[in-house]
This record gives sequence, C-alpha cells and structure tokens, in this order.
Amino acid sequence: KLAALTAGDLAPAALGGQAVTAILDHAPGNGAPLGGIKVVAQDRWFAARPSGTENIYKLYAETFGGEGQLAQVQADGRALIASVLAAE
Repeated sequence: KLAALTAGDLAPAALGGQAVTAILDHAPGNGAPLGGIKVVAQDRWFAARPSGTENIYKLYAETFGGEGQLAQVQADGRALIASVLAAE
C-alpha cells in the first residue's frame, strides 16, 4: 500500500509546525519513483518507504531545529503513514 502511494493521495497541511511545501513520489532530479513518499516543509522533511525484506516501513527525517523538532517531524510522519495504512 505504501509503495503504491502517490503525492495526490496525501494532503497534510503541516509538518512539525511548518506548512508543507511539497509532497513527492518521484525524485525531482531524474523522475525515478521513490518507492514511497517524501513530505517537505521549509527546513524539515520526512520520507517513508516499505522495507524490501520485512513487512515494515522505514521512516527517514531531517530538520535543522534540534532533537525536539526532529521528534515532532518523526511523530507527524508516523501518524500520517498510520492513517494511510489504516484506510481501506
């Protein structure tokens, strides 16, 4: 379900307290599929993609605002992906 997710399937308004500026399902440089999703705000982002070997997903996140802000971005990402996976 996560691998088939497209940018149009999501509409988060904020990420870690900042407005979402982009939702990507393909790499901007070469157009290759990400095999997941990346949500971007001004100075933070998270990406989620399914594991290739286990029935889990991996979440990657980055921010310049310290550990507390990183924890919020990770929590926002987990909540968004959980809502997608729970939807039928």
